[in-house]
Amino acid sequence: MHKYKAKRMPSILKPITYIFRQTRMGLRNSINRRSHPERYWLQDKTERIELLREGLFSVHYYPPLPENRVDIEGEILPVNKKHFSIPLILVPPLGVYAWIFDLMAERSLVRYFLVRGFQVYLIDWGKPGRGEAELSLETYTLNWFPKAVKAIQAHSGQTEVSVLGYCMGGLLSLMYTAARGTDVVRNLITIASPVNLHQMGNGIGKLSLLISGPTGLIRRVTGSQLSKLDPNLFHVDGKILSVLFKASSPAATVLSYIDLIKNLADDDYVSRYMTMNEWFSNMPDYPGATVLELIQKLGIANRMNRGHFNLGGHEVSFSRIKSALLAFAGDRDAITSISSASAVMNVVGSLDKTFQVVSGGHAGIFTGSRAAHSTWVIAADWLELRSDLAEVEPI
Repeated sequence: MHKYKAKRMPSILKPITYIFRQTRMGLRNSINRRSHPERYWLQDKTERIELLREGLFSVHYYPPLPENRVDIEGEILPVNKKHFSIPLILVPPLGVYAWIFDLMAERSLVRYFLVRGFQVYLIDWGKPGRGEAELSLETYTLNWFPKAVKAIQAHSGQTEVSVLGYCMGGLLSLMYTAARGTDVVRNLITIASPVNLHQMGNGIGKLSLLISGPTGLIRRVTGSQLSKLDPNLFHVDGKILSVLFKASSPAATVLSYIDLIKNLADDDYVSRYMTMNEWFSNMPDYPGATVLELIQKLGIANRMNRGHFNLGGHEVSFSRIKSALLAFAGDRDAITSISSASAVMNVVGSLDKTFQVVSGGHAGIFTGSRAAHSTWVIAADWLELRSDLAEVEPI
């Protein structure tokens, strides 16, 4: 009885077959990523519970992870079964979606802090459009922020909270803490938050400084004020924000697209690229009233750097902030320079305050591939020392 052996593919055909398969997969991904981009998105997958919703604004709670071990950027971490009682509130910037805190399973700041044993909550500012041009800094810091904290206090059963804000989210957190949260915010973390706007990168700081003199002179001579202008004139469409953000690092934008072309046959790579690209390409509008205030009070007058300004008839003074403070800046951040972020150290009244420079750009230090091993670790270690272990398991 004869035994038959399967014929081996001639060695010359192997590379041809490989090239054909890679080309086919690349073409498939090239077509699908344009016709069905949602198939590739990885963001906002962690289970969460909505605690509060008021129009665009909402507050969410992330229950403890059911897993015992979790992969965070290639490192398998054990899930801490001991939990800290002080809830952690994540505060996103304006002009982006809140899901940037839950970008993808292995690069999710939400999941990382859950792994470390923190009770994690998220404020979501929603998707403002042209009809929400009247939303102001007062709306965010004196109306919505206090409501979010109250809902989180009720859910967690805790009076004090920790707050982590990225970019503008850090500035909103500083404003809330100074105006309403001096007895509530125990710990405050800011990431790439520019307190001194005259020191911002990409010419933004120099432009603000340049026009501060002439605008002040015009106001004194004519009595005209920017605050009296129509907010709709200053409303910024999300598509413009996207272009401006990509323009801040044009080389990185081009290189990332080249890398995509090289890896079109890799489904995982395409999914990661599409998720990051959704962040940078699909941004919500920036409300006109807020933009107007940023230009007038925080940009031209640079009042945050002075440590005090008026907001909705309330005097906001950063010297009233006594919370423990940890502030981050990136060594390659083209938007928030080290000097613009470090200015917070001079205006808060905190005795326990730390400024940390980490490697990366504006987005990279927050949720880049290295952030999980630098910014996140530093923040969690710092926060652990300033949080109390819970006596009972979180809900």
